[in-house]
Amino acid sequence: MGIVYGLIAALSWGTGDFLISRATRQIGWQWALLCGQLVGIVAIGLVITVRGDPMPSWGPAWLNAIAVNLLNLLGTLLLYRAFAIGTLAIVSPIAAGFAAVTAMLAVLGGEQIELLTLSGAGLVIGGVMVVSRGKSETDVNLRGVPEAIGVAISFGLFFWLLKDVTATFGIAWPVLIGRVLTAIAAVTVLMLARPAPPQWRRLPLHFIIGASMLDTLAFLAYNTGIATAYVSVVTALASIFSAVTVILAWLVLREQLARSQWLGVIGILVGVLLVSLT
Repeated sequence: MGIVYGLIAALSWGTGDFLISRATRQIGWQWALLCGQLVGIVAIGLVITVRGDPMPSWGPAWLNAIAVNLLNLLGTLLLYRAFAIGTLAIVSPIAAGFAAVTAMLAVLGGEQIELLTLSGAGLVIGGVMVVSRGKSETDVNLRGVPEAIGVAISFGLFFWLLKDVTATFGIAWPVLIGRVLTAIAAVTVLMLARPAPPQWRRLPLHFIIGASMLDTLAFLAYNTGIATAYVSVVTALASIFSAVTVILAWLVLREQLARSQWLGVIGILVGVLLVSLT
């Protein structure tokens, strides 16, 4: 089931990133970040209420959960910034490199992975990098690339450390902690940067609400997946989100995919099959 949850996370994150990238272009990444987190807090709050998850007892575990989620906060800030200023087909695959960081840390941490599974995970990550590249290697816009590299490192560390947090807090509370921290950071950024407020009548609520709901679903699926399967495998499958974003751009925005990108799609499918066989 860990494989299924990893794929659900990929589809949800990929679609959510596609939606939020469109929102950032309309109202700026700072306002999109705040609005998205507020909707996300409501969404995960409802999940916790419906599930009846009790609030964890105060103690050192809270400090650990907050510290781990600060990595998620840093990655989220950098991701929104990269989406706002960079080329989606360039920054998205770099950000998806977090899977390689997490997988490397998981293996170094002692996870015993079969060669077939490791090969499949490698194909998935490699396919993501290929399918998410722009079709032209000339006139490349490198804006947002440093931010995307920061995303890969921050998220890679975050997802590696998250398993211990979910073991104590369950699958939902870590998401709420991350949402609250990011909302506080978004308010701080808005107060410092003072960007022009958006016209509320033209606020892209459909993009913001859709992205927030999907992001919440992705985190819940990922947290459930790492509780039932290897972190490295679930993370590799979740990294498909970058390819999902690019394919949506092809389907919805009619952006053309190069032949090499279609080869990347095939590599992803073969990689998923290899991981599923183990």
